[in-house]
Amino acid sequence: MIIWWFIVCLAVFLIGVTKSGFGGGVGLMIVPMTAIAMDHLGPGSQASLGFLLPLLVIGDFIAVWQYRRLFSLNIVKHLLPGTLAGLILGGLMLHWFHNQKDLVAALIKIEIGCESILLVSLAWWRQWRGVQKSLLPEPWRSHATGAFAAASSTLAHAAGPIVVMYLLPLNLNRQLFVGTSAIYFFIVNSAKLPVYYKAGVFEHAHWWLTFKTLPLVFAGAIFGLWVNKRINDKLFTKVVYIITFLLGWYMLYDGLHGLLGGHT
Repeated sequence: MIIWWFIVCLAVFLIGVTKSGFGGGVGLMIVPMTAIAMDHLGPGSQASLGFLLPLLVIGDFIAVWQYRRLFSLNIVKHLLPGTLAGLILGGLMLHWFHNQKDLVAALIKIEIGCESILLVSLAWWRQWRGVQKSLLPEPWRSHATGAFAAASSTLAHAAGPIVVMYLLPLNLNRQLFVGTSAIYFFIVNSAKLPVYYKAGVFEHAHWWLTFKTLPLVFAGAIFGLWVNKRINDKLFTKVVYIITFLLGWYMLYDGLHGLLGGHT
């Protein structure tokens, strides 16, 4: 039992680290880690989404405060129209697939995995060839990013790579990058609270566990901020690309395993 509690605590610690240091990269591990651990601890994997959301909101709030003077509100505004559509779509899907959440989660993981691998590979190819042209022009790029990010976030807390791949080509410095990610996800995750309540996601949540693990979010945020101040912009970008690429393969494997495993 100790190892599963350790995994839950590590996942909560990583919330603070990712929010304050590395945006959405390594955060992809948080939901699978928590779901697997809670399956062994008793509450079940279905409790992981409701358990994590309040901690994510608090992690976002801490990051917004840390980077309160270092974000681009203009970028966030461009993402909001698509984000609203994505939140509505994600909320409807939570209702429609109430009894098939594992199937939906598997499909979302496959989609995010494929997208992460493709977009990072494309970004590396552009750097190698010296090509910077986007696949979609604005405002369609920001609308599509906002919609898919919000829907993925609602269904699986898994929008990190989508927003990362939108922000990285903008060549923001690392603090502006993290600050803009923070305020965007604070808006998205806060908006998910009533959506989750309406969909009954919090019925399986264990609030005592959320409260007990909350200090780990603060500890992770302090560590993430410390790390972020000690690496340069080029190294930061390389680290985020590599993490997103590797976790894209992990999400693809995990999604295929869940999809095939649930239908054999």
